[in-house]
Amino acid sequence: MLCGSINGCAYALKVSKKYLNWKMSMCDFLSYHDSVGKNIILAASEEDYQSAREEYAGHSCRGPYLRDYEAPILVHSTTTENYQKIMRDGAIKSWNVIKRENHCAETEPISRLLGDPAELRDYILFGSGVTGEIVVSSKQKHKIEMDPNKEYRTGARLYFDMKRIAEDGFLVRDGGEMKVKDVLPLTPYLLWAATWDKIGLPGEISTPLIFAQTADRCFQQHIAPSYEYEAFYQV
Repeated sequence: MLCGSINGCAYALKVSKKYLNWKMSMCDFLSYHDSVGKNIILAASEEDYQSAREEYAGHSCRGPYLRDYEAPILVHSTTTENYQKIMRDGAIKSWNVIKRENHCAETEPISRLLGDPAELRDYILFGSGVTGEIVVSSKQKHKIEMDPNKEYRTGARLYFDMKRIAEDGFLVRDGGEMKVKDVLPLTPYLLWAATWDKIGLPGEISTPLIFAQTADRCFQQHIAPSYEYEAFYQV
């Protein structure tokens, strides 16, 4: 699965049919963008489109439940400074909300370099594995840094209960992202926050791969052993 915009072209989501849930991803993309009034060009055969629609019947990009293939816990990664603000506010906020509150010195988020559409700044994004740390590392370096073994200053990994977020009507799927619009209160959704000192690293300087793997291991062993949480360390 690849997404983004190259050389000013339209934002695109490309999903391989080798991806087991490609039909759901395709239709979440269509469902979400239809709900926000976007025009979509779909490059697929009529047969594939109809097959996907049949499988998607009864679903919605805002369905208030987790599907059997969706992770019950996902992570939002952030810098130390932003983590401190999140804890003070008792909520996690989108880039646009923070900007409107005059709490953001950035003129544009790092996602601009990835070709993400501007409206994505209205959302809080969740993921797993090393992906969020790549974003933090890139933010610090002011460029896209995809190497998970390059040192950076670790921040915090926030582990959220996605099942509860979905049941309470906050979860939005767009085919490529699991996200929440504008603001999400920490209570009762935040399960744990990992920082370098909590997980036993020797200092705050580490690599995205080491920080992600060590934090996930601590979460699995000590915080939520009842969850089946599998992180994928792929970039």
